[in-house]
Amino acid sequence: LPADPADWSPGNVQKWILWTEHQYRLPQIGKSFQELSGKDLCAMSEEQFCQRSPACGDVLHAHLDIWKSGRRRRPAGDAGDAARGDGGWADGEVDSSCAGQPIHLWQFLKELLLKPHNYGRFIRWLNKEKGIFKIEDSAQVARLWGIRKNRPAMNYDKLSRSIRQYYKKGIIRKPDISQRLVYQFVHPL
Repeated sequence: LPADPADWSPGNVQKWILWTEHQYRLPQIGKSFQELSGKDLCAMSEEQFCQRSPACGDVLHAHLDIWKSGRRRRPAGDAGDAARGDGGWADGEVDSSCAGQPIHLWQFLKELLLKPHNYGRFIRWLNKEKGIFKIEDSAQVARLWGIRKNRPAMNYDKLSRSIRQYYKKGIIRKPDISQRLVYQFVHPL
């Protein structure tokens, strides 16, 4: 698939849908997105995704957001590596503050991780290659998220609830060896 979802043909969209269904064991979507180009797909809101696919539109929309955020590292041996260049998902910074769209928590966490000189005492990579990170100061990360979202009452309980929602969407998970405040970004491909 082309790296930029806006460049996807309707056939590419169908391949992405089938892969996402299989990878995340989603119910079959059928023809809900048939004949849509990547450009059409990128213009859709989460609500529109859910109208076309009530059972898993939110998951599809979240995964499309990951694709739209820029280059990501795929598992070794992914056939698309050469076509996409050598950069990985962890190498490119998400500048969501300029994107004109609301920022998602996973994007915000990635931004903090990509600025270790500013935020390394609050959140850091344990294994950048595998996407494993640790929140060192949960209160500070929650406070920063509250500032970004203009929610002064934000605390880690609320933030962690949001992180757990990403488990269902296949964006973040607990690593194989579970530890307190340690999470892993799931590779979209």
